[in-house]
Parts: sequence; C-alpha cells; structure tokens
Amino acid sequence: MSIKHCIIHGISLASETEQIKLHLREEENPHDGPAVSLFIQLKQSLQKSATRQYGLFDPEQSDNPLPGWLAKYQQQEMGFLSVSKKMTEQLKLDLSEHKEPFSAHLLFVVEELMEHQYLYVFWVSHTDAQYIDTNLSVENLQYVSGNKINYVMKMDFSQWAVKDWQQYMTVQTSRGNNDLAHGFMKFTSFIAGVNLQKQTDEFLNIVDQYAHTLDREESNATKNTIVDYCVDQDMNGNPINFDSLSQVLNENEPEKFSSFISENLETPTEEIYAHRNSLKKYVRFYGREKDLSISFSSDRMDDNISFDPATGSLTFSQVPKSLQAQLAKYLTKQ
Repeated sequence: MSIKHCIIHGISLASETEQIKLHLREEENPHDGPAVSLFIQLKQSLQKSATRQYGLFDPEQSDNPLPGWLAKYQQQEMGFLSVSKKMTEQLKLDLSEHKEPFSAHLLFVVEELMEHQYLYVFWVSHTDAQYIDTNLSVENLQYVSGNKINYVMKMDFSQWAVKDWQQYMTVQTSRGNNDLAHGFMKFTSFIAGVNLQKQTDEFLNIVDQYAHTLDREESNATKNTIVDYCVDQDMNGNPINFDSLSQVLNENEPEKFSSFISENLETPTEEIYAHRNSLKKYVRFYGREKDLSISFSSDRMDDNISFDPATGSLTFSQVPKSLQAQLAKYLTKQ
C-alpha cells in the first residue's frame, strides 16, 4: 500500500438554529501512524460491506464541480489540499437543508496500488464514552471506530479515464439518517452504472449452463469454487475477472470457462462486480422465521433433501447425527 496524500477536515452542526461549521486543516496529515491505521480499518470495512454500489458521476448533473476539480488535480493544476477543502465546502452546501445536529470528520486519502490511483472520502463519526484518568476521575471522550462506516466515496482515476466505463465510483451510505445520506449522495453526484442484482443473476445463469456440461461431482465442485473465488474478490473490494477465475478452475485449459462466459454474456466484458448475498445463496439455501432456521448446501437437493412447491413441504431423508441425538432425547422425555 502506498498513500500519496492524507488529510482530515471537520464538519459539524451544533443545533438546528445554527449554520454548519467547518474545521479545515491547513496541511496534510502524516502518511504514517494513527491516521493511516484508521484509513486501513475504514478501507477494510468498506471492502467487507455487502451493500456497496458501483457507478459514475451523473452525466445529467452538469453543475457538479467535483469532476472539474479532480481533473485539475490529475493535471497538477490544483493541489490535493485545495481539492480536499473545496470538496468539504461543497459537502457543506449540499447539507445546507439538514437541520439535525451532527459532528463528524472527513478523511481524504489518495492511494496508489499497482499503477492505479484511488481517491477515498470517508465520513468518520464518533461515539461518546467515559474513561478514568490518572487522578481516578471519570472523564468524557469521543472515539472513532474503524469498524463502522456511514458514508464513503471511492473513485478509481484509471477507470475514470476509460471511455464509457460506468463503474469507476464506489459509494456506501448508512440507513440511519436519510437526510445525511441524501446530502452525501448529492455531494458525490453518484448514479448507479449497473444493476448489480441483474448482473449477478445473468452471471449465475451462465455458470448453471456451464455446470450442466460437467458430471455431477465436478459440477458441484466447480460451482463452489466459483462462489468462493467471487466472494473472496468482493470481500477484498475487487471485481470478478473472468480470465483469472478461468485459470483457477482449470489450469490445463485456462481459457475454457472465460470463453464460455464471453460467448454467453449479453454484453461481453472482462470483469464484473457481483451481489455477495446472491452468490452465497447460489450454493447454500437458508431461511429463518421467528422460531425456525434452516440452512443446507444446494448440492444436497435431490440427494437426501426434496422440496414440493405445490405443498411447500421440505423433506429430509437424512439429518445430522447431532440433531438425531437431540430429537431422540426429546422423544424419550415426551
């Protein structure tokens, strides 16, 4: 990991009768130490999130100043410090109608990884707590939890430069405060570039077609390998690259799966992002109600598990030994 720039600015609203106030830092934060540790924690939290959205700057929002500032930053016509200040001031404007008090910090980071440059903007909230000082007195403090993220914007400068590429931005918003979420989304001028659920369903349908060309044992193993790879990629914030996945599936025929994907995709592409929960449900069925929870691998269907859609009944011809013991003990008591 190589952090090129890092800075923190403050933003707060004390009461609904006051104006939003900014506390702007006049020099960058050090590129090592606690600020970097916080960035790493927040970045990992973003990568683990299953509710990220992928898209681009809304082309219909012509008054959005962010693309112009970021283009000037890339062309070295504006410095990182100036851009971060202008973006913070823009966020203040986009939150001008918000009346509920808040206090937060904005962490701006430019990271370089493998010839790609990324801009991150994290909305960092605080939690009130108490501690006992050296005089054994109880004092108040505010601490930051890197495991919790509310609002995040990430932009890949390299993908932004690719013509007609519509997934160069990643955003994450919290459901806790609709007004703040709306203001942050207005600030980013984000618009979804892909229907993640539809894209995942198309991909899994093609995986099904591919699996049908294999015998049952290889088919189940292949589907599990595909899901494991895709979930791992998503957990690391990376897209699913079909060439890499194809090599994982078959080292002897490394282009077999990727060729099959290319032939069957409605819009051919080298990589996609996928909906993590849909990937997991593809190889594992699970459901929960108030007093019932069921989970099992999809490859057990038609083996010792059957489902009748007409009656809604699920039949197990074999259950785990531990469950058998519990049931036997229950019947004995009855």
